[in-house]
Amino acid sequence: MPRTDPPRKDLPLPLLGADVVGQEGSLPEGTVRRAHNVVIDSTGGFARRPGHSLAIALENAHSLYRNPDWVLVAAGTKLYTLNLGQASKEVIFEGLTLEAPVSYCEAANDTYFCSPGVLGKITRSGLVRRPGVAQLLGLKPTLTATVGALSAGRYGVAYSLINDLGEESGLSSIEWIDLPTSGGILLSVLQTASNVSRMGIYMTTPGGSELYLHSNRVHAGTASILEPTLSRQATKQYLEPMPGGSIVRFFHGRLYVADGPWLWVSEPFDYGLTSVKSGYMIFDRAITMLEPVEGGIFVGMADRVMFLQGDGPGGFRNTTAATRGAIPYSGATAPADYFSDLVAPDRGKPCAAWLSEVGLAVGRPDGSVSFPQAQRVRVIGERARAAFVEHDGIKQAVFCGATMGTGAIDQTI
Repeated sequence: MPRTDPPRKDLPLPLLGADVVGQEGSLPEGTVRRAHNVVIDSTGGFARRPGHSLAIALENAHSLYRNPDWVLVAAGTKLYTLNLGQASKEVIFEGLTLEAPVSYCEAANDTYFCSPGVLGKITRSGLVRRPGVAQLLGLKPTLTATVGALSAGRYGVAYSLINDLGEESGLSSIEWIDLPTSGGILLSVLQTASNVSRMGIYMTTPGGSELYLHSNRVHAGTASILEPTLSRQATKQYLEPMPGGSIVRFFHGRLYVADGPWLWVSEPFDYGLTSVKSGYMIFDRAITMLEPVEGGIFVGMADRVMFLQGDGPGGFRNTTAATRGAIPYSGATAPADYFSDLVAPDRGKPCAAWLSEVGLAVGRPDGSVSFPQAQRVRVIGERARAAFVEHDGIKQAVFCGATMGTGAIDQTI
């Protein structure tokens, strides 16, 4: 008998992408169980995923970051800049926490990076500096009396360090000295730090408690106050450098650094310094994701996501945005046109995005959250890094480090 082929049946286009939740024998129309090495567009059309080629070899490289000025990557304890056109690399910082992910953000034309115990910034000209210059709080100058034109009385004295960019540290702790008669004050045991070029000397009025700037001078290990010259009141008392952590972000004129359950907050428009009295918030879980949007900041933890609605500390209203947690390091922001109108209805404002146990989560500018893959996707991973890319007109959210979990599977028994 002549051979007859079975009737051909066209499968529906995978409009909805992968589904690991539904039964394999009855997947919802428009889904597939697996989609390896293909790119699926919004109409369900698919094509082979673009390949890759080696640009630069760097052992144990991680935490890749790119902006218009830099391509950065970490390996070991070093941070590198990459020149992809010349296939070259250059170390610009050494001292990262070994194998810990590095987080990046932009603030005031500088690029900030952090890992546990480390916070740095890169200027547009390529200088790498420590935000906040140096830790002086807890240190005091040594004071001795000398000849001078100060009136008799009790004086408080402190100092600051100023780097080559003109950035000033927080003040040292105050040391006190009594001048029984008119005279002057010698300062010694003055600290220094990398890239420091000048220092600020601060003093109270006789018998006073408020510090005022006496002089801004070239840095040295000693200094003297011989004249009662005072200008502006000190503004950097009880401030210390922002610490390192797992995530760094910028929002409404302040830098935010997450470190375990702590969320450190910089002074307004002084991104390197934080107040020891009020520059922090504490949560009951380690922070796994931190992403600002127009209306506030999404703060992710293992079991939930909070939303700090408002402009900054003192005005935040803390609400629960989602009862599903955020996979560590998976947060990013992206223009609304990376998502459908239903997911991101406000097309003119960027959204936050992160990876959850049910796939992509999208945080809207008003603090609401959408889980567009919750009915089809399960994710397993201790951490993941996010990138939003566009290739041949197709916009994609790429999460590296997590894997697709398994849901319902049909078995023959």
